[in-house]
Amino acid sequence: MKESNNRTGRCFKTLIFCLIFGAAVLTAYGQPGKLTTVFDGRDDSESAPVTVEETRFIEREVRKNETVIREKSGQDCEEDESFSFSVQSVAAGSFTAPERRQKAYLYELCRSTLAFGIGGLVVVENGKTVAHYVYGENGLDSEIAVLPDINQNGFSEIMLIGGGTGQGYTLGAVEIIELTPGGVISFGTADVYEDNFGTETARKSAKAFKISVRAGKNPVYFRETYTRKSAAGKWILAGKSQKYSLRKDYEPKYHKIS
Repeated sequence: MKESNNRTGRCFKTLIFCLIFGAAVLTAYGQPGKLTTVFDGRDDSESAPVTVEETRFIEREVRKNETVIREKSGQDCEEDESFSFSVQSVAAGSFTAPERRQKAYLYELCRSTLAFGIGGLVVVENGKTVAHYVYGENGLDSEIAVLPDINQNGFSEIMLIGGGTGQGYTLGAVEIIELTPGGVISFGTADVYEDNFGTETARKSAKAFKISVRAGKNPVYFRETYTRKSAAGKWILAGKSQKYSLRKDYEPKYHKIS
């Protein structure tokens, strides 16, 4: 992870989550009775790159609303925060209304500690911003991905991918949200990865979790568990697919800007 003046930290964070970033979008959309993979902690897929033009567009959107963003985020950042702006990730879907061609962008304005700061989501359609939410109290995320309408109401869900490394331990988690006309709804959080490879512990190990869902008005989630003993080791199935409940042990906060 990084501090706001640490570009190397951002690269390290991205590397960590490239190792655990799962293929979130499958060609088969969720259907009743059929399991769709949400996230696989073993996967090393990388997210789609954000273009220079996209980055400039999102930064203009952020800068023109910066005063309101800072007021609503409830977070402070370091003195050199002006050098910290970045667009972390992009995903395509129908986020604010069914059957729309939209893109959602995850950005960071700045960081105040290793995991907290000011970040947000901007949804763009036909070259115009149609939704903008800021957050930060939750901890900042590194990537986003789209899910194929797992509750079958016509809206594409967004998966926020986060986590970090500290004292030799690496943890990863994903949160599923939906941008409804009434605001952001959080479905909950799933733990997807953990290891102790950076510690001095003799017994090194890692766990990765494959999260799947049975689509429906009330989605049903499942989880498989895999383990390995080194960063280059082979993943071994340690727990077959079982029903799984997303964590809802905190109250996420998303503040609407536009």
